Amino acid sequence: MARSWLAVLVGLGLLLPPLSAAGPVGEPAALPLRWGFDDIGCTSPPPWHQASLIRHPRGAELLRELGFDFWLLWYPDLAPDWSYDENRALIRRVDAWCAAQGVWWMPNTLSALWNNAPERRLDRTGYDWFLRPDGRRFYLFPDTLLAALGRCQRVLGVMYDEAEHHQNNANQVPGLDRPAIYDPAGQRLADAAAGHVAAVGQLVARHRQHGLRLYTEQVTPVMFHTFARAGCTAGTKVLKEAFSPAYLACALGASIQYGTELWVSPDLWGLQGYPSHSPEEYRAALLLAYHLGADCLYTESLALPPSAGAPYPINSLAEITDTDYRLTAYGRIARWFRHDYVPAHPRRFRRLLLRPKVVIVRQEDGCYGQRQVGAPWLPDRLFGSREWRSTAVTEAWLGAWAVLSGGAVPSTTLYRGGGHFAAQPYRVFHPLDGAVVYDEQVEYPLLRGAAVIYLTGVGVSPPTAAAIRRCVRDGATSLTLPDLAPADLRQRGEAAGPVPDGQGRWLVTRDFTTPLARALVRHVVPTEDLIRYRFGNREVTLRPISGDPNRLTAEERTVSGR
Repeated sequence: MARSWLAVLVGLGLLLPPLSAAGPVGEPAALPLRWGFDDIGCTSPPPWHQASLIRHPRGAELLRELGFDFWLLWYPDLAPDWSYDENRALIRRVDAWCAAQGVWWMPNTLSALWNNAPERRLDRTGYDWFLRPDGRRFYLFPDTLLAALGRCQRVLGVMYDEAEHHQNNANQVPGLDRPAIYDPAGQRLADAAAGHVAAVGQLVARHRQHGLRLYTEQVTPVMFHTFARAGCTAGTKVLKEAFSPAYLACALGASIQYGTELWVSPDLWGLQGYPSHSPEEYRAALLLAYHLGADCLYTESLALPPSAGAPYPINSLAEITDTDYRLTAYGRIARWFRHDYVPAHPRRFRRLLLRPKVVIVRQEDGCYGQRQVGAPWLPDRLFGSREWRSTAVTEAWLGAWAVLSGGAVPSTTLYRGGGHFAAQPYRVFHPLDGAVVYDEQVEYPLLRGAAVIYLTGVGVSPPTAAAIRRCVRDGATSLTLPDLAPADLRQRGEAAGPVPDGQGRWLVTRDFTTPLARALVRHVVPTEDLIRYRFGNREVTLRPISGDPNRLTAEERTVSGR
């Protein structure tokens, strides 16, 4: 059957599949929510493995009870051993089932990334699903199966899970040392962002030929902007080892700057196993992502059982047998969230109308503080390069988070798996007031009105530099690394103090955590426990309940003035 024009537009990311969003007369329409799960943990009898959900006698009932309209299917590890006809049969069967249930789906390409994954994965025709002829290693469906996916009526696209993680670690989780989508060999770090955009763009174009959009789900808060600029929807994990509000601020900025959806996945994994996050932490993460404008929220995972020694010995959302299921504490929260909380708390704002108080402008370099972590699967190799290591320049932006969060985030890393934070109890909440991250290509309209602009990293485009100067002359305070400062200010240094420019001022500094740097941004650091963002004339505020960072309450209201 020929694919409908609606499905083609959805696959290209030009149209969000329709959700009801009508509001009362006189009020803006509510921001709709796509709500889903990935299927890791579902019982998996051969030959369909993760897709066994479609054969479960109560599978459709489970999805209805939880209100799911999106299924991220972990495409079976054994698929390269099957014939293309067998793969097409699986794709058609899943798509038909999803059409019958009113559910959208997409395959997840995670099987190349596991710690026991082989370097190569040849099928019967000799095609390698994992290793590219030029030495790069990333999952790529054969064109004949991309075409089959493109003909589906309910496929949204293809998911590249942990894409930035395996770019940075150069496939070392499977025990290899090979570049991922982008090969940085022989290039300069200053050119890496453009190189990554170009490499991902080629992959995007290959899928777009079949009407398929690419999505990512990212472990660390980097490369959202390069993936988005290349044409992907770059989603973020929360929970896991994340400082979740900071991760959302990075993904939020990329989605706004490049006009993509904002996808968020609460992930119950952590350093102590699965699950490492309590039901209350899960509830708080849902509220945080929802009220910061997530277009899609999907939970990892559906029915994964706890690992040995996990602090919360509970299955993820459900316990599933061959004939039945039972919701867990997490599943009951998911059911409450979709059926009770979301209808009672419609989001009456447009995310693209964000009016940030603080903007961090940073050219992507792959650095999130991995030098401080020391984990073998998180090597200090920016973009996976054997030559590029973290420096004071690439790590400078980390200091801004420490200041803006009132010290709740460290100044050395954005990954909770390293240093003393790894041994501390997890916190979903840390304070933040209207902070967002844009890249070195951002234009004036998105910067206009910001009270503070950090200019950091390894480069900035001339138009963006000019836009920041315009904002300063309009009244903003900009803290900038010396190499990125306007030419007439580069030699001033912090010892010279703030430099007036029009109605605003500059501080040229190598360290955003010095007493002077902190003093200049004191007006944008929360003085109470809150996370606050403004979208047009709508303000969203989240606060901890009774001081508990893992129990949140949220409010959305109309405000006036600047």
